[in-house]
Amino acid sequence: MSQQLEESSGDTQRDAGLTDDQVEVLWRLFVAIHTCWGDEQACRVEDMASRWREFIQVKIAGTPSYWKHYVDACDILAELEEEHGSDLYAFLFMEGQVHRSTEKQIVAFKRYVVDEFIRVYVNSGGFRSFGGRNYAGFVSGSRFRTQRPYRTFEDA
Repeated sequence: MSQQLEESSGDTQRDAGLTDDQVEVLWRLFVAIHTCWGDEQACRVEDMASRWREFIQVKIAGTPSYWKHYVDACDILAELEEEHGSDLYAFLFMEGQVHRSTEKQIVAFKRYVVDEFIRVYVNSGGFRSFGGRNYAGFVSGSRFRTQRPYRTFEDA
């Protein structure tokens, strides 16, 4: 069986998902977004973990699959960490150099991983760090009954 996996195509590797180490690298990127813009009193990044993992699984399983983007992101993050050290996330989030890159891999990494993670963070409640409120007519909240919705019908 293991021999078959070694001889298999990239699609079979993709179907197996990401390794635990790769998921950890991507999670650190997501946590860095929270560290950069979040507020522990407004939201806890740990509460977003299950939604984030579900998002990753959907992106890998869907068509087109983000599996290759996520694998490449882990490699790119390792290279950038060697280059920038502890300033890695400030480089990714605050400096415009990444936006102006002409390297296809860096552009794809920024677009399909970093920017998507920022959107997931905002959609998972991270906007509350900025005092954001839902606009009129929009009712949202956690799919878990343990968390109060951001806005209820009574508030509208």
